[in-house]
Amino acid sequence: MRSFPLILSPSLGCPQIISFNDDSRSREINKSYDDHISVIVATTDAMFGKWSLIPSLSNQYEGIGQIPLIQKEVHEIPQDTGPLPCSVNETREIMSRELFLNLLGGRVQFYKIGLSLPEFDKSILLRRVNGVFRSTLYDLCLEGTILQKKPHAVCIKGSKDNGIRFIHLTDLHLARRNDLIEGEIATTTGQIKGFNNFNEKMRRFIKEANGIADKGELDIVLIGGDLVDFVNHGVSDEVNEADNNWQVFIEIVTGGGYEPQRGNSGIRVPIFTSTGNHDWRLHPYDIVNASSTFGINKDQAGHFDFEYYDTVERLDAKRNEVYGNIVKKGSPISKENSLHTIIKWLLSYSETWQAKLLIPAISTFLSAFIKDTQVLAMWHFIPLSIAILLHSIINSLLGKWVRYMVTHAIIPIEANVQALYYYFLHINPYFNYAFSSGSNYFIIMDTGPDCLIGQYLWDNGNKKMGRITIKDNILGGSPDSMAFYPENEYYSCGQILWLERVLKAIHEARIPHCRIFICLHAPPINIGNLPEIPNSKEEVILKKGQINTRHGSINHFLSQFFHLCLGKKENDSRYSGPKVDIVFSGHAHQNIEFRIDQDLNIYNGNYSKKNRNGNFDSERPFVVQTAACGPLNVGFPDPPYFRKVYVDKNGIVHWGEGVP
Repeated sequence: MRSFPLILSPSLGCPQIISFNDDSRSREINKSYDDHISVIVATTDAMFGKWSLIPSLSNQYEGIGQIPLIQKEVHEIPQDTGPLPCSVNETREIMSRELFLNLLGGRVQFYKIGLSLPEFDKSILLRRVNGVFRSTLYDLCLEGTILQKKPHAVCIKGSKDNGIRFIHLTDLHLARRNDLIEGEIATTTGQIKGFNNFNEKMRRFIKEANGIADKGELDIVLIGGDLVDFVNHGVSDEVNEADNNWQVFIEIVTGGGYEPQRGNSGIRVPIFTSTGNHDWRLHPYDIVNASSTFGINKDQAGHFDFEYYDTVERLDAKRNEVYGNIVKKGSPISKENSLHTIIKWLLSYSETWQAKLLIPAISTFLSAFIKDTQVLAMWHFIPLSIAILLHSIINSLLGKWVRYMVTHAIIPIEANVQALYYYFLHINPYFNYAFSSGSNYFIIMDTGPDCLIGQYLWDNGNKKMGRITIKDNILGGSPDSMAFYPENEYYSCGQILWLERVLKAIHEARIPHCRIFICLHAPPINIGNLPEIPNSKEEVILKKGQINTRHGSINHFLSQFFHLCLGKKENDSRYSGPKVDIVFSGHAHQNIEFRIDQDLNIYNGNYSKKNRNGNFDSERPFVVQTAACGPLNVGFPDPPYFRKVYVDKNGIVHWGEGVP
């Protein structure tokens, strides 16, 4: 039973930033937030409680302790689950259909509450590093029938007029077991060298990011999906609210739990999160199948019991449940795959004793009858026995293979939107949202689960998808993702329409030196093998029909997305919108950069490394991937990897080697 009122926003993964003037003791709130802290609350009545801010532990700065907040105004937000945003701020007022109807039961009201800080000297509110004011994180607290605390929900910073410095980080793959694997393998095989602990890589990034922030060179971090490797530690379909990998994410980011004993105090700058395909997944996978990402071989990986969390009885029940569903309903991987149709038929055929006995008996009897009318002769039972034996062996092998696939391939990629419920309540309540900092706009979008199970998951298989290939979706480890769909059971409105409306709102604001960045998880452009760029050229064109640019990418509606990024709308010559500057993504665990021209030609080059700032505006939009924070990949042996971007107060973008 949930307790209300429930704070939804601001939150750990979608905080609010308020700014002060550096040359004055007066308070100047960022106008993007209506001159106060805007809080979105879900409740069954309009009764709230006492609001306050407490310095976050990761600051390592106590300040003046708890700061009371003044409640200025309360506005009810209509419960229509299908509106389109009219401004960037309104994207945070629109709750998804999934959150409203299914997670919260459709019986709550949403309120926007305006809170103000009392008059304080900013030197009390901001931490100092070597005598210089630095951004300071605060937990938002509501004391009512229970005490609620949203860690890192508010960031108070200095001047907002010095541009923005941010980092793009992706593919963390955090999980409780990452801290257990090395010890268990070492116990059984002796010390192992080179083990890559995804959790430790995030801790390492936090330490590095804090050092950059303490120098005043980092304002925010965009974290683009695959925050966790999977959600549950075991095979339960219900998310364990007391122990799941979302809690691991919160502990590592905030420095909670036992993290201080590991030397991790938590990050000291605000983070903005989006979700990836692994965040939709419920269950663990066998690390043997991904041993190289952990820096170990398959033999070493085989010594870790990935099913350690469950009893034998629970595992058998789950396998039998999934196996039974395959027999009755077909594979969840794809309802249109001919191979799975055949296997389903064979399994259903082998599940009945009549089929096991009567069909081979009748076929043998008939073959004997054709050869000799003395059908009851003793030798007729010899081929009958052989047929029954062969049938039994084949069915046994088929059943074992399918059950192996159930354990190692199907259960690990089972996805459900319920995997995101804890994330919605404790980290970030949004699938899609946008925010601004000065003249810089950031658009964050979910890219959904894997297409392999997405067709089964979305509308019981009625969704249409582009072609899915074995090379990238099964063998290549970079599955297509279910993004950019029209209105559906999860999103209140279609993502492409939502994006068009957000870009229109930015365009109508007429902000000078405006920059627009989109953060996704799955890439809209990806290729299996990188083309070689000749020394005489700075880029190569990826010729249509010769190079597959959709290897493990977003699966559909890419043309509409590219047109919007170019400031155009497909099949509508009257439309005029702003150009997107950079689209950030991850998923494939590699650093690679593309750009799109007005004719939708795609180019590959090392744009950030060339420090081509003079060409930035003429060549945008850029579509880039960032290598993983956690897992290893060929050519990227030393995570964490991340991208630094600096937009100065004149709107000039510096990125890669061009960041001063």
